[in-house]
Amino acid sequence: MKQKQIKYFGLVFWVHLILILFAYLSPFLFSWKLILIGSIILFIQYSLIGGCFLNKIQFDKTKDVVFLFPYLKMIGINVDRYKFKIFIRYYLPFILFLIAIIWQILLNHNPLII
Repeated sequence: MKQKQIKYFGLVFWVHLILILFAYLSPFLFSWKLILIGSIILFIQYSLIGGCFLNKIQFDKTKDVVFLFPYLKMIGINVDRYKFKIFIRYYLPFILFLIAIIWQILLNHNPLII
């Protein structure tokens, strides 16, 4: 069976990159309540399909690939694949949620969009 050719900079890459940029900026753009809901939906997605559906489309169901991992590797930044996956999937959503709580509740700043 022929393996699918991976398009590293195709349409799925750009959609994924835009979504990730919104996620990283989410504490300043969206209400912490929406960030919490988004994080729960993300965890459900990971549980049901074993990862991100965009990764599965782009990387042809390659197991344990986190979106940024191949690109870091391309530019010579070597990180442990497993630790990176754990950080991105579990710690980063919590960190973003915590930043949103601090920014919006403790520092009393409104999100820019919602």
